[in-house]
Amino acid sequence: MEAGFAILCTLLLLAAHWGRERWSLVPWVMLVSALSLLALSARGPSLGLTLCLQSGLLALAALDNERRWRSTLLGLLLIHLLALGPHLLWPSFLPKGAVYTGLHGLALLLAGWAARGAYTRLAPRNRLLALAGGLGAAVFLDAALLAGWTALPSLLLQALASGALLWGYLERVPPLPANHPLQRAYATLLQTMEALVERPGEELWPRILESAVRVVPGAQAGSIRLRQGKYFVFVAQTGFGEGILGVQSHEEEAMAWHGDPEAWRRGQPRIANHTDIQRVLSSHLPNQALTHRLDSASQQGRIRQIRSNLCMPILLGGEVVAEINLDAFRDRAFNEQSVEVARQYALQITVLLAGRRQQAELEARIREFEVIEALSAALRGLSGIREITKRLVHETIRLMKSEHAALLLIEPDGEHMRCYAAAGFFLEGRDWRIPKGRGFSWAAVEARAPIWSHSAHQDPRAFGRFKQPRPPCSEIAVPLISSKGEPLGALLSARNGVASYTERDLRLMQVIGNIAANTLERVQASESLKAEVAEKTALLELSQMLGKNDASLPRALGEIRRLAHADAAGLWVREGEVFRMRALEGRLAPEVQERLGEPVPRDHPLVQRVFSGEVVQVGDTLNHPHFQAHAQVGLRGLYLRRVVQEPELEAGLALFRLEPSPGWSPSEERLLQGATQMLGALLLRLERTRQLEAAYEGALRAIGLALEARDRETAGHTDRVAAMAEALGRALGLSEGELRDLRWGAYLHDVGKLVIPDSILLKPGKLTPEEFSTMKTHVQLGDDLVRHLPFVPKGARQVVRHHHERWDGRGYPDGLSGEQIPLLARIFAVCDVFDALCSERPYKPALPTLQAVQELWRSAQNGHLDRQLVEIFLKLQGLEEVLRASQAAD
Repeated sequence: MEAGFAILCTLLLLAAHWGRERWSLVPWVMLVSALSLLALSARGPSLGLTLCLQSGLLALAALDNERRWRSTLLGLLLIHLLALGPHLLWPSFLPKGAVYTGLHGLALLLAGWAARGAYTRLAPRNRLLALAGGLGAAVFLDAALLAGWTALPSLLLQALASGALLWGYLERVPPLPANHPLQRAYATLLQTMEALVERPGEELWPRILESAVRVVPGAQAGSIRLRQGKYFVFVAQTGFGEGILGVQSHEEEAMAWHGDPEAWRRGQPRIANHTDIQRVLSSHLPNQALTHRLDSASQQGRIRQIRSNLCMPILLGGEVVAEINLDAFRDRAFNEQSVEVARQYALQITVLLAGRRQQAELEARIREFEVIEALSAALRGLSGIREITKRLVHETIRLMKSEHAALLLIEPDGEHMRCYAAAGFFLEGRDWRIPKGRGFSWAAVEARAPIWSHSAHQDPRAFGRFKQPRPPCSEIAVPLISSKGEPLGALLSARNGVASYTERDLRLMQVIGNIAANTLERVQASESLKAEVAEKTALLELSQMLGKNDASLPRALGEIRRLAHADAAGLWVREGEVFRMRALEGRLAPEVQERLGEPVPRDHPLVQRVFSGEVVQVGDTLNHPHFQAHAQVGLRGLYLRRVVQEPELEAGLALFRLEPSPGWSPSEERLLQGATQMLGALLLRLERTRQLEAAYEGALRAIGLALEARDRETAGHTDRVAAMAEALGRALGLSEGELRDLRWGAYLHDVGKLVIPDSILLKPGKLTPEEFSTMKTHVQLGDDLVRHLPFVPKGARQVVRHHHERWDGRGYPDGLSGEQIPLLARIFAVCDVFDALCSERPYKPALPTLQAVQELWRSAQNGHLDRQLVEIFLKLQGLEEVLRASQAAD
């Protein structure tokens, strides 16, 4: 009968367990209460059944990991209170049964509370054994008190029979996942994983954090920070507000917050209560500053209200890749059970992350190939830097799905970076020159690694106007490095919103940056080659031009100005103890030319620098205190270089720009180096030619003076005619070479008279026709004599041969007329006739100026001289009024 009672009791317990979710434990507690009342009147089978139900119900709740400790124990207490109640009301009817039953219930109650307190302090493998042993001892002790010690073997037999059935049942029926924290953690994580698999585009970290806060006992809020190099960035939050997203902290701050760096590196969770948190903040100032920043960014200062924290590092590949911080706003909210749940949760998250990382790696690889193909196709066929940078920015926005992008290249000076193409809010800085060490672009170049800012709108590394408040955004800057390891610039991409980029985006940006760097390097190499070819071609053309006999200094300076992209070019030449501007080519205002024409002392510091071999160049004189004088007259760019430094000649080249610029590029520097060498050779050649021509001119002048003395002409006739002819030629815009020819022709114009007999040449009276015919041969004889002097130019010979030709064609020796007569001969003829009219000769007196002008004008009117040249000559001599009078008389 007792075994039957045990089986019946066990079946009732199994039914209670099976229906616990549908009906809960309340009906079974009510059943036990009714049986207890029944046991008071009949101690036999009812008492045994009651004892089995009570002990089994409590054991089942413990073994099955039920979380209904309190309701179960309170239910049992209710049973015994109901049992004690009738005993107090009818003590004569109920002698000792109720007392024994009450003592039995109180013993079970105390044993249950003791087991609950000891349960969490024991190792997991010892907990069930300790609990079962404690409850078994309590049951047998109470049974001995109620039924006597002789009933113990029978009760032991009942326990063995019912225990076997109970154990088999629990092995086959799975436990409810929602009844234990670890099971809830597994179930919640499974749901999270299923959701992330079904919706791969959903944000991973917010979902993980949400499930962690829901599962870990004691958690009320939390945050996740993700590794980026040596920094951790807040990427998800619950309970603090979006303001903390994007805030960065160093790896050392994360380890200090955990409290045990080695345990943190191993991924071990830790609990910190209010006292621990205060100790960390007071002993580690960076964490204190970080807490202040987070508290300012959080809603209603929630960070400062944290009283408990559970820090859970997430380990992947031997490195902490993320850190989940679960927080509570009450002290001692977390316990060992929370840590156990967190540890198991972190393990499962690591598996999830490993799978997602592998999948993401595969997708990233595929995406990288797609980007390489798309970007290569977009850049194919493009050549110019501007065209390519513009397309790169466009493709960056498209491939990165961002709203803003910019591409900056390092300038030749290596100290600035200029934006070549931009989109979005980067258009504000399109014309900026960013100095070295400023902004995200230089930070990426100097680190030679991508710069990733989750909250670029608050990042102190932002440059210029980007430091001002603007909508929240994230930014990635990747350096552009050539195959030789030389930095070319930086590519920037920005998205609206904080923490809007992922590791995958970073890798994709690096792929785009590598393609951009390769493309730009190729284009720069191509343009450099083209520039080198153009440079060599320009130097060759300049060399050919300067090597010609008609090469002139103004022409050479004009060509150098064009090649150097300057607004003006000048040449300073030493004259004694000062330097003077000998030639100036370009578009400069008269007052600027006048200022540059002022002499510069030889010992001036700038002169000393240039002639010591230094190349002085200034992109903007306004930014240099030593060149403020140049800036005041509008010369913003300045380039000074030594051209030649010889005993007989010292000269320097000066280039000017009217607008500020980065300066002269390396290619322009190389070009100017070659050009100044050629210019120096030209200057030396011109100087030696000048010296030689001066010697020639001196000899030719001596011949002219000798002829003047032999012909008994008025002293100074040769010099006067040469001076008047040069002035008239200069007024007509003749070149220096033509003016030289005119002077030399003036010196030699009567050289043919050397072979004219003195009887004819010195005859005081009028010549006979035969003598005049002989006299006319002096021009042809002179041309024959000069032809044997190879240094005498053609223009001078024309003056010698044709200075007696007439405008109307009746002159000699060739009877040329009008403009057939060489211009130099016509110029000289006007000056020679006028000086002859104003000078005394053996055969005539000197005419007054008025008569000389009238006679000169009459000669022009009669077809002897070029009338237009006569008018210009007289105006040049200041005889304009006399000319008008002569014209009026005609």
